[in-house]
Amino acid sequence: MRIISALALSAFSASALAAPFTFKGSDTLAGVMTDAIQAAGLAEEIQYVGGGSGKGEEAIVAGQQGIAPMSRELKKEAAAKAAAAGIEVVAHPIALDGLGVFVNASNPVTKLSLPQVKAIFMCEVTDWSKVAGSTRSGAIEVFRRDDNSGTTDTFKSIVGIKTFGACVKVLPETPDIANETATNANAIGYAGLSATRAGNRPLSLSKTDGAGSYLPTVHNVRVKLYPLARTLYVYEARGSYSLNTAELKLLPQVLDRSFMDPIVQQNDFITLD
Repeated sequence: MRIISALALSAFSASALAAPFTFKGSDTLAGVMTDAIQAAGLAEEIQYVGGGSGKGEEAIVAGQQGIAPMSRELKKEAAAKAAAAGIEVVAHPIALDGLGVFVNASNPVTKLSLPQVKAIFMCEVTDWSKVAGSTRSGAIEVFRRDDNSGTTDTFKSIVGIKTFGACVKVLPETPDIANETATNANAIGYAGLSATRAGNRPLSLSKTDGAGSYLPTVHNVRVKLYPLARTLYVYEARGSYSLNTAELKLLPQVLDRSFMDPIVQQNDFITLD
């Protein structure tokens, strides 16, 4: 009896101390997912570790997790790889975002065209004195997210960049872009609107030189007047992958608009409608 009781206590202790299931995905959505987990009362069962949309995509396709928050669409080659393994990856849009091109609040430049943005991020224009609307000079300090970021994929695709210029410095997470542009007078960098701080601001953007420019307001993002508007997703694995207990508890909450919309707005994103 004592042996049985000791074994039972040991099993209970191991279960109580078991680490929460961790899953990867977009760093842009880190605040949203962490807040959703906390609000759902699941912090002891599941934990979001971010890492970038690319990491979430790799993990869901490999059958390592059944939920992947992403700030871009699943790549066709990833969907094909998943299908070959019997995994159907289903997209669930959860929010909208305007991918912002941020500068310091003291910067006199208020708007850029996408061709101008491209020239800056390819290091063809390297001094603020060469930028239309600028009344200052000084080296442009250009910052970007890393290659695992869905934000980087979206930015490159829409702006038309294949390879960034050598002057561009890599920062791993959205808060890093936020902090750099908020404190560095010569900085420019792209990130989701959650990167907005008191010391920085997103630029008004136009698709082409001379066209009308738009700020990433709720209306402009929803109707896609803002050139860098995007949809944010949570992808779900079906088919040969079975969601674990923690995932099964979290996913319905994430897909419940009445539950998620307030969290989306609190994290400076835009609800679907």
